[in-house]
Amino acid sequence: MQVRQSVTYSSIDSKSLHDWIVKAIAKAQVTGSPILFSYSQSWECMNPLLLLASKSDPQQPKFYWEQPNADLVLAAAGSVAEVSVPNHDLSDRFDCAKKFIRTHLEDAIIAKHPELDLQRSELSIHIFGAFSFYRNGSNPNEWVDLAVPSDYQSQYQQDYQPAIEFPTLLFFIPRWMVRYTQQACTLTLNDYIQPWDHADEVMDRILNLRSHLSESSHYESPTVHEVNKIIEVQGQQIWTEIVERALTLIHQGHFEKVVLARALDVLADRDFDPFQVLHVLRCEYPECISFLLDYGVGKTFLGATPEVVLQFKAQSDRLWLRSDALAGSIERGKSVQEDQMLGELLLNSEKDMREHQIVIRSICDRLQSMGASVDPHVNTSLLKLSNVQHLHTPITAQIDDPDWLIALDILQQLHPTAAVGGEPRDRAVCFMQQWEACDRGWYAAPIGWLNGNGEGTFGVGIRAGYIQGDRARIFAGAGIVANSQVENEQSETTIKFAALLKALGAI
Repeated sequence: MQVRQSVTYSSIDSKSLHDWIVKAIAKAQVTGSPILFSYSQSWECMNPLLLLASKSDPQQPKFYWEQPNADLVLAAAGSVAEVSVPNHDLSDRFDCAKKFIRTHLEDAIIAKHPELDLQRSELSIHIFGAFSFYRNGSNPNEWVDLAVPSDYQSQYQQDYQPAIEFPTLLFFIPRWMVRYTQQACTLTLNDYIQPWDHADEVMDRILNLRSHLSESSHYESPTVHEVNKIIEVQGQQIWTEIVERALTLIHQGHFEKVVLARALDVLADRDFDPFQVLHVLRCEYPECISFLLDYGVGKTFLGATPEVVLQFKAQSDRLWLRSDALAGSIERGKSVQEDQMLGELLLNSEKDMREHQIVIRSICDRLQSMGASVDPHVNTSLLKLSNVQHLHTPITAQIDDPDWLIALDILQQLHPTAAVGGEPRDRAVCFMQQWEACDRGWYAAPIGWLNGNGEGTFGVGIRAGYIQGDRARIFAGAGIVANSQVENEQSETTIKFAALLKALGAI
């Protein structure tokens, strides 16, 4: 079944917001069920991250997305509807996501200020969220508590907090959202209207929220912290020994590639400020997508990813698709000449190009297995970030289907790509889950947004970590192939750690 929103485009002489609320109440009474109501207007906001930091409550879900190359910033908080699949739940999380979207968007009523000139996509209700790396966690207690050395734990035992689980799926429809581009800034307010609601009460709720958001944004970041410990999370074996074990299995033909992640726990003398950490990341890595997701339980997942696992856009009965192949890395040079030399070295590296081709092949094969037509013209180039450069190949495709929710089936098929998992996928992932020091949670998994018009982008949650009070856990991974050198792979992860360590004030 194809999801369609009941979109109403107001003209200059359209009815008032109050009248639209009356209409929504009438529809709720006819259907006998609540109706999702969404109202958009122009908004003055030059700093959506500051707005999110100053106007969102700690107990509220919140989301931030800044994608400079798409001229898009999304900031959202609160929740009028959400779905969460716990770590131990064996339900098909992608089916749960599709059911959630159908349930809440099909009968939604969308209105706008009569003077607001918006495209259809700009009016659409947005949904934000993430999937975990694994379908269901083996044991959430293995990873949700950040590693604490014995001396630190005894010193701070009274401040110890119980484990907090990241679900395998979290989607939510926000109470409010700001959408910012260079051309316009729009505020969207969402509310669920019950059959028994009174129009004046609903009106008051919406206007009070708008008034709260329109007040001056004052945000004082907590006192600057000092990092006092950085601890590598250890599993059954140290990371270099796990890499050597993987290389043995690769030479024996068990798999072509496996991506192995390291994790560091960063401990400070006071709480980290997630918004400040993200601000540093977005300034240091403008080529990346800066993201933040906090579902109101005291733990925040954030990062700056250079990689999109799936971008999609529905046009009539066709869905346009894009996925990034990103694999093969080298550091940046200290001079223009050295940087160019290193880039050429990467482009001509047999090991890195083989690793990159594995990723390209896996993405193309999985898209084609879903019936998509893949553009045969691909171009591999260098993606240069402030501290590292990658081999990068954007892959585009299209699929004919009247139901854009097939995008979630495609996302399920793509994740994890060989860039963050391995090839063959099942064998590589099994090895990762058995030998990595801690469960990944949302690390290296799809995080992003979609809307009711069949548009969306999900990034790969890399260059990322979790923040919980005065503790942070950050991740970095390396792709292991036949001729990988253990020392080189460890150095690669060290380079990748630098982004989060700097943002956390640890270096």
